[in-house]
Order: sequence, then C-alpha cells, then structure tokens
Amino acid sequence: MKKIWSVAAVAVFLSACGGGGAGDTTANPDASREQAQSAAQQASLVATPGNLELRLTSGQSAVGELALQYVGSSAAHTRLVIEGELPAVFAPKPVIESLGDGRFTVKLSTAAGLADGSYSGTLQFAGCHDPKCRNARKTARVAVPYSITVSAASDWQMHQGNAAHTGYVPVTLDPARFQYAWDWRRPASGVIGAINAVVSEGGKVFVTDDDYFSAVSIRALNEADGSTAWTRDFGTKPGLNPPAVANGMVYAATMGHSDTYLHAFRAADGQPVFQSAFDSQWGHVLAPTLADRRAYTNGGYYGGGVYSFDATSGSRLWSQTAGDDDMSTPAVDSRYVYHYSGLGLEVYGKVDGNLVASIPDPYGPGWGYSYHGSPILGSADHVIAFSGGAFSGRASSSVEPYDSRRLVNFSVENRNTRWISARAYLTTPALAKGVVYAGRNAPKSLDAISEATGEVLWSWAGTASDSEFHRNVVVTDNLLFVSTDRAVHAIDLTTHQSVWSYPSPGMISLSASGMLYIVEGAREPTGRLIAIRVR
Repeated sequence: MKKIWSVAAVAVFLSACGGGGAGDTTANPDASREQAQSAAQQASLVATPGNLELRLTSGQSAVGELALQYVGSSAAHTRLVIEGELPAVFAPKPVIESLGDGRFTVKLSTAAGLADGSYSGTLQFAGCHDPKCRNARKTARVAVPYSITVSAASDWQMHQGNAAHTGYVPVTLDPARFQYAWDWRRPASGVIGAINAVVSEGGKVFVTDDDYFSAVSIRALNEADGSTAWTRDFGTKPGLNPPAVANGMVYAATMGHSDTYLHAFRAADGQPVFQSAFDSQWGHVLAPTLADRRAYTNGGYYGGGVYSFDATSGSRLWSQTAGDDDMSTPAVDSRYVYHYSGLGLEVYGKVDGNLVASIPDPYGPGWGYSYHGSPILGSADHVIAFSGGAFSGRASSSVEPYDSRRLVNFSVENRNTRWISARAYLTTPALAKGVVYAGRNAPKSLDAISEATGEVLWSWAGTASDSEFHRNVVVTDNLLFVSTDRAVHAIDLTTHQSVWSYPSPGMISLSASGMLYIVEGAREPTGRLIAIRVR
C-alpha cells in the first residue's frame, strides 16, 4: 500500500449556541456546567452508515457521505468536529452541514492522484456542547471505519465485459458530461450486413462482421475518432462470432463444419497469431471467455460443450461435452469454469477440466439448441443463469432471441438452487453489489432483483414512448444503462429515474477510455456503431 502522510488537522465547527430565555443558566455557571455534563454523559453520537466504503477508478475521485446525529441531549447546543488529523487519502476540506436538531451531514472527497490499491483506517467524530470541543467529559464520540479501493480502469473485454459476465463497470459517471463522439457503419456487403457486440482495450474498439456465408472481417477502430486502425479479412465463412480481447491479443471464432476455428490476432496491428480448430455443427457462439492466459469457448458437434485453449499459443488444453452449445459462452473465476447445459449447471476445474459438479435445473427446461446467454458469477457461491434455452429464428450471432426466461440462482457448494425468479426476462442481465438487473416485457419493466432471495427490490417501467426492453444491461456504481425499442437510457440507481437517453437502441458496452458504445438495433443490428463520450 502506498504510504499515507499526515496532513494538518482539520476541525470544522458549526452553528453557534442559542441565546438566553427562560432556561438561561448563564447567571449560575456551576449549574450550567453540571447540566451540560449530565446531558453529555447521557448522549451518544450515531453515524449512518456505520462505515464508509468508496471504490474508484484510477484518475477519478469519489465522494462519501455520512449522516451523524447527536442524541440523548439538547440538540440545540451541539457542535460536530473531526478529531485528529484527516488522513491524506481524503481531500483537505470536508463539508460538514448542520441540519438542526443535532443532525449533520458530512461529505468527504478522496484526494487527487491516489495510486491503485486499498486504503483503510478510522475517522473520529465528536459532538459536544463546548464551543471548542475541549472538554472530553462533555463530548460524545463515534469512530467510523473507512475503506477506499482504487482500481485500474477496467475495459470491456468479452461478453458482458468480464469473465464473470456481470456487465458491471466500477466507475461513477456524471450524465451532464455525456456527449456524442462519433459513429461508424460497416461497409455495405454480405447477406445480413450486421456487426456483433464490440469489445475494447488499449484505446481501440474491436468489431467483427456478422453475416451468413459471406466475406467477413475483423476491424480495430481508434476510440478517439472512430478511424480504422487495421482490418483483417477472413474470406467467405459460414459465420463470424463476437470478439474478445485481453493482454494485447484479440480473439474471434469462425463457425461451420471444417471452418470452425478460434482465431487470435495482435491487438496493436492485427497480425495473426494462431488459429485453433474445435468442433461445431453450423453453430454460433458468444465471445470467448478469457482468464489467466487461457481462452474458453463453447462448441461441440453432437451436443455442446466447453473447450479450453492456451491463449498465447492456441494449443488445446481440454474439452468437455454437455448439453447446448449455440449462442453461449462459459463463465470463469479463480477455480472453476461454469457452463449451463440446458439441463443444469456444469462446473469444471479451471486447469484440468475435470467435472466438479453437475447441478440439475429443477425447473425442467430440457435440452434445446440455442441458449443465448451465459452463467453470471455474483457473490461467493452465487451463479445466476437463464433457465432453459431460447430461439431467435436467425442463424446469426447478433440477433436477439424471442423468448423470455426466468432466472435461477445456483449454489455450487450445496449442489442445489436457491430460487427461481417469479418473472421471465428478455434482456441479458447485469449484476453488481448483490443486485441483478434485468428487463422484461408484457408487462414492460426493468427490475432490480435481490441476488440473495430473488425478490424484486424496485422497478422502472420506461418512458411513455418506450414499448419494450431489449438487448443487455450495463451497471456502474451510480447508473444503469438499458436499451428499449426506442433509446438507450441511463437510470440513476438512487432515484430510479432516467437521467439521460440517446435515441438509438442496441447492444451496450462501456470502455475504460470513457466511451459508451451502442451497436445499433433493438433486435437485429443495423451495422452502425455509435460512440458516446461519458467522461
């Protein structure tokens, strides 16, 4: 951890004592002191929340807010002070505001330029009657632990952003700063003329064509202006799937019988690195999942499964076959690989591929062909997945399915399920801080669902002009992004209201460079990519 140096002590005093009147004891100082001491001994200072937790991305700042109340004594004669030296992880001028009746709000901003890492300590607050808070016997105190986590900006590298497929980006955004940056359209060609969901890393956004037995390409666009950095052509292929990027390499799979390969290119210039064969029977898959120098993809000739490759050399490490393969990708954490088979959750050892657990979906969806989704990894031992498969009616990796499905919470430790959602959802969910966010139609509702219980915590029904929810959900520390049939909205997680919108629906991603991407099209992509600068 970066060494924290002390700064000058900060003490902020608020509101003068009230004047005289019937209860004025200034004529009898001894009585005044006795009354104040007796009141202070009965008093307590309460902080809400009881600890301050802040998360921010490198180069950003964060503001924490506490509510403090001095109770058990005459609230009109209180002061509030931060005792001792304010840690250097905070900016030197906190804002303390008196709300009256012994209630205060305290706002503390993080210091500029904090290095990546974790910082923790305790803030000591005191409420007192003494105007200078010098008499300890007349002071009520409360200690508030704090923790600050500064992380490198996370890029949108694969399906729903990361190997857990949560759609969560740990950043705080100001909607007032959002502005259109640029747009790009795929050159007219092919049968469909669409593009897949995009990924980003190192100032580039990577785009693959989605088409059917047509000439297809992968491209790198510069995030600054949308100009083309490089293009690599595959020739005519049965299908090209969404890309993934990590550690300076970008990956995408071509699908067919003899045309099924996982391809890897250098992200900087598009130079080919490897192509590794795996099996499929005219299937399509979501972006490969990348973790710890390994690449994982779904596939399979008779039934689906999971393939593991060395992400640098392309050598196949292991494979397993179980259930559905089409339009899926596994989730990966530090120990396991998670695959929804159509019959339940299959859990494999990350390194050796050995089966760890096979947990049936008790709601009996049965095997289908296309899944259109992935497991989502939330809190420890919480795996969320759609129950059963879906149908899109198009041999395409970018077309949204028709079917809404309920969500299931699996426990690997207990080899069972915790709950199934009461409602069926269409959009690809996002998950952050114990809440699952998903959109449904008939009736139209974006729901915030408790990860622990499956209970709907709150909902947003869209605006009057929105008819349906579509595509995927992305969540940050203060905003949630979702597409309807008319627009992409940013929903404030505190007020549960739309605070920004852009009049083009589509698949959403959020890059470390501060660009919100919309692959235009509520259900089928138009071939246009829109970039919105959000910071």
